[in-house]
This record gives sequence, C-alpha cells and structure tokens, in this order.
Amino acid sequence: MEPMTRTRAGHRRNGARSLGVAVLVASLTVTLATPALAHPAGSSDPGVDSLLQRRLVNPHLGSDVGLMVIDAATGKLVSSHAADQLMLPASNMKIVTAVDALTTMGAEHRFHTRVVAGGSPTDVVLEGGGDPLLGNTDLDALAKQTAAAVDHDGPIVVHPDTSLFPPSSRAPGWTGQYLPYVVAPVVPLARLGEYSPDPAGSATRAFIARLRALGVKAKLGKPVDAPDKSKVLADASRHTVGDAVRVMLRESENNVAEVMYRQVALATGHEPTWSGARAAAHETLTSLGIDDSRMRLLDGSGLSRRDGVSPRFLTDTLRLARVTKPEPYSVMFADNALPVSGRTGTLASAYGRFTSHHSSCARGDVHAKTGSLFDTVALSGVAGTVSGSERIFSIIVNNRPRRYSALSSRQALDGLTATITGCWV
Repeated sequence: MEPMTRTRAGHRRNGARSLGVAVLVASLTVTLATPALAHPAGSSDPGVDSLLQRRLVNPHLGSDVGLMVIDAATGKLVSSHAADQLMLPASNMKIVTAVDALTTMGAEHRFHTRVVAGGSPTDVVLEGGGDPLLGNTDLDALAKQTAAAVDHDGPIVVHPDTSLFPPSSRAPGWTGQYLPYVVAPVVPLARLGEYSPDPAGSATRAFIARLRALGVKAKLGKPVDAPDKSKVLADASRHTVGDAVRVMLRESENNVAEVMYRQVALATGHEPTWSGARAAAHETLTSLGIDDSRMRLLDGSGLSRRDGVSPRFLTDTLRLARVTKPEPYSVMFADNALPVSGRTGTLASAYGRFTSHHSSCARGDVHAKTGSLFDTVALSGVAGTVSGSERIFSIIVNNRPRRYSALSSRQALDGLTATITGCWV
C-alpha cells in the first residue's frame, strides 16, 4: 500500500493486450527547463518523442521529472529526460524487491508457519516463518491441526516465536508517522493487512481464539525461541513467493514488501537486518548484470526518504524481467500482478487512473507499478502500442507541486503513458 492511498481495489478481469519483447539501449538526457525541447538523438519514433518532451512541460508535474522509454520492436530509444538522475522512487521500488525475491527464491518457494511442541508438555510455540500473506484461513488450519495433537484436558500455553527476524526497527529514512499506519513493524508472524503496533501478538491472540472455539483451553504466553528439533504439530504453507509478488505489486502492499526484503536476505545467507537485506539486494542485482550505481536502496517498499533510483535503472530492471531472462519473472506480468491501466490494482478506474479524456484510450494496454509519496508520483512498466509492439518505460516525478492535487499529477503521468502507447496523438 502506498502512503497516499489506503483503500484497495478488487481484482478485475482485464483483457489487456499481450505484452511482447523489448531490448534496452542507451539514452541521452534532455533539459526540461528549456522551452523548446529537442528529442534525444537516435529516437526510433521522433513523433512520439516530440509529444513526450512537449507534454513533460506541465505545471502538474513540475520541473523535477525523469523519463526513459524504450521501443520494444526495434530495441531503440524512444525518449528520455534526466534518465540517469537518482530520484525518490516511492513504490516503484517494489519492482526491484519483486525481481530480487524471484531471483533468489523462485516463484514456487513456499512460506511455512508452524506450531511446534514447547519446552514442557503444556507449552506450544507458534513459529513465525515470515509468510507475508498469512491470514485467518491459515490460522484456522493451524488451530485445527493443533487441536488434534494436544491434550484437551489441561490448559496449554501458546508462545509466539518471532526470532526469524531481529527485533523490528524503523528503516533508515522512514518518517515517524509511518509506523504502524503506512507500514507495520516488520516481524515474521503477522497477518496480511495487519497495521498495529504488535502484529505478532495480534496473530497469536487470533490463533488462541480459534483454539478455544475448538474446545482447547489455551492462553497467551511470553515470546520464546522454539526449541531445536521440536515436534511439528501443525504447518500452514499455502502461499508462495509468486503469490506474494502478485499482491505486493497489484495492491502496493508495504508490509509484504518489507517481509520479502528480509526473506531475500535469508535466502542469500545474510542477516535479515536493514543492512543485511540491502547487501543482499545489491549482490543479487549485480549478479544479474544490472548496474546498481543507478540505485540507492534502503528498504523494500520505497517508503524511505533516502531511497534513490534512476529511470534508466528501472528500465534496466524491467528489461531483465521482461526480455533478457523472462521465465523467472513471468509472474510479475500476469494479469493479477502489475496493475493494468484503468482495470486492476492501483491503476483501476476507481482510483481515477486512465479515466481522463487523454489517457482513457490506453485503458488495458499498460502493465505498470504506481508510486506515491506526498511529493512523489511514479509509474514504471510495460506498454502495448497501437501498432501492436511494446515499450518499456519509467516516469518519476519528485518535488511534485503541492498546489495541485496528487490525482491531477498522476493523471498527467497517465497522459504521458497514453502518449507512449501512441493512442494520444
């Protein structure tokens, strides 16, 4: 979830055009402040480039705008502006987190939440496995399995185990207002959508309530580390990395992103701390051949005020996932993952996206990640064109003029994206 928007749009069947293949080439930087903007040398579509450069000069966007657009059919540059500038990405950082997670764990890797025997016959431990999608259905299943394995005559004590991650702390660059309203404390035992100061305690109490409903006398115990080689009484493992990537991208779920950030650290042998996760992310991107000098990564969600990426970096990353090595990352481009213009997720028409006169023509043709902070709007992804080809793009606005509504700035980005597709001429 992004700070500017708390409600979620439901998934809708989108019927978006199939996305093709793109190849990335170098770009040149154009100065936005110049009234008459020249298109970058070598543009494969000077007409679209000229329109983009002219439409970048928009009071709803301001002057701090970065843009990169790649033509998929020819592999040539379409347009760029400040493409190498490090900018606050907001939730466009979740594209990076998705690529890191799919690279290190794979889409089919499953998360486990277990109940194990405790240190005495009356103790059980609810062991957080870092499932970012843990829900009430999973707690129901765990409670039923546990109830079948314990003695109903005597009371049992349920202890939460959150030792998979270190004690939660605020990420570098997070403001004091974020916790727990925009992002919850990052713990390995929390229900999806739980925004409270103690998500692990809340999940444990919900589990105890389910045990009691099944006739088990249970009460809350203190947090512990599960004993080594404890007997497993119950196991819930419905959710995969691919499932988490879909939810994170479609709904822009910050909690999911931060848990995945730590899971990448664990998968690569790093400590699941802020610094360990950051090192893991950089190493993963470097191993993929992505130049991480165009990135400053402090968290997995893009909330940090110290994050920085360039439009070129995001198009490099999207190019890897879409073109260079597409199979591990295909889940990102499924209809229920990256939002579809005017149809699903944070690009649904319920959010006012791709509903304007200029942008509605691109409805269903764009798969892209949104980004919103109070001073930032961003949109990066893949766009089908009116000719049937595909373009990869990244547009980031920082220092957004506050005298205009955030929606008007987002709709200006939608218009630029419609220009990229070729439908707004």
